[in-house]
Amino acid sequence: MTEAVLQGPVVVLGGGLAAVSFVGGLRSGGFGGGIVVVSDEVETPYDRPPLSKEFLREGVADKIRLDLSRARDVEWLRGTPACKVDTPRREVLLADGRSLGYGTLVFATGATPRRLPALQDAPMPVITLRTLDDAQRIRAGLAPGARLVVIGGGVIGLELAATARGLGATVTVIEALDRLMNRCASGTLAAVVARSHLERGVDIRLGRQVTGFDGHAIVLDDGARLEADLVVVGIGVVANDELARAADIACDDGIFVDRLGRTTCPGVYAIGDVTRQRNPVSGRFERIETWSNAQNQGLAVARTLLDPTATPYADIPWYWSDQYDLHIQVAGVSMGDDEIVRGDASVGAKFSLIQLHRGRVVGVTCMNNVREFSSLKRLLGNEALPDRAVLADPGTDLRKLLAARRIF
Repeated sequence: MTEAVLQGPVVVLGGGLAAVSFVGGLRSGGFGGGIVVVSDEVETPYDRPPLSKEFLREGVADKIRLDLSRARDVEWLRGTPACKVDTPRREVLLADGRSLGYGTLVFATGATPRRLPALQDAPMPVITLRTLDDAQRIRAGLAPGARLVVIGGGVIGLELAATARGLGATVTVIEALDRLMNRCASGTLAAVVARSHLERGVDIRLGRQVTGFDGHAIVLDDGARLEADLVVVGIGVVANDELARAADIACDDGIFVDRLGRTTCPGVYAIGDVTRQRNPVSGRFERIETWSNAQNQGLAVARTLLDPTATPYADIPWYWSDQYDLHIQVAGVSMGDDEIVRGDASVGAKFSLIQLHRGRVVGVTCMNNVREFSSLKRLLGNEALPDRAVLADPGTDLRKLLAARRIF
């Protein structure tokens, strides 16, 4: 990795949250040079988490627009994809034939949902949920009584299922693995979430694969046929790192970066969902696909470019999800070799989960328990072994014990 040095002009590829956070950080930090943001989408920047919840219920795009007030004097090239990055010449070529010279280049290109080839020619709408246009198409199909099939039992698919049930749709969730939220939640949390959906009438099919379609029915590997008016596929995403790979920048389903956002190419940085970065809890290089990472990494990289003495980015990964009356918060690693349950881990209850690995706290989860979340997050990264009995007691005031350093 080369030294982090800011040279103008700055060109940012991608117009989502990470890009907005980065350019806002540059401007608020005093950078007065030229900034150009190149975005495939024609829409002005918007927040993605509401797409599966508030926007589907209300349909008001203006409510989810990102605040651009800190991003002053930035040139936005919307609906204009970049097609090549020439790093020796420090130049970006655009699909419309134009070229942009850069001193500093930042990839904030995000990720693209995986498609399901088995449904390529299906007669009903088969949609992924990533963009505002996707959400608008899904919303148009969620009339009361509509038959929605969600393929994939991850966070986005389950939020969509919950919203669709609230709008009166009939919902079936198909998950290839043996439980929901396999990548991002412990078995305890996944079981509570599953029961919540079942109690609200969602049909959940675990361990099932989609093999194709028959008319307006989805066909599963056990022979089941599910009539569908609308299908939403949520089976993960792949990083938009094609331009970086073509420019010989180190990638592996994501652009490798260090804590300063540096890639393996001088003058080129990457932020947000497209990055593969070291997880400060697991120690592994991972893609961290969360709202908090996109915002905070973008801001941190801007700060370190402006001030070499600024603290490099090392935030603990965390996410939240709202499904029905469930407010879920997860930080760190979602699964360990042991688990402490604080409270009653049942549907509608307030509880917290603490994931341990070799006795060390590596992950925390709060269900409808916002008050404890910030305290539990402070346990992450501590190499000392905690007092299990203290942590397991839901009557323990964690804030007081943390202040007195009496948990470890």
